[in-house]
Amino acid sequence: MKQDEVRDAIYAEINRGVTKLPAMGGYTGEARPVLMVVVYQTEFTKLKQLIKNVDPSAFVIVSNAYEVLGEGFKRA
Repeated sequence: MKQDEVRDAIYAEINRGVTKLPAMGGYTGEARPVLMVVVYQTEFTKLKQLIKNVDPSAFVIVSNAYEVLGEGFKRA
């Protein structure tokens, strides 16, 4: 797992914050982190390529967000 490298690359290349959540593998029972990052749709292709370059074996889940509020995102 290259979570620190992925996190640092997201900070450096996309200028987005990353939230690190503790998780446990359901099958293995091993502790493993989940990194969560919110990006605009226009940044998504760059994010996918960045993750692939840093850690080709990373497991990535993509979900649409109806609304995002907070630093770095426009208020409605």
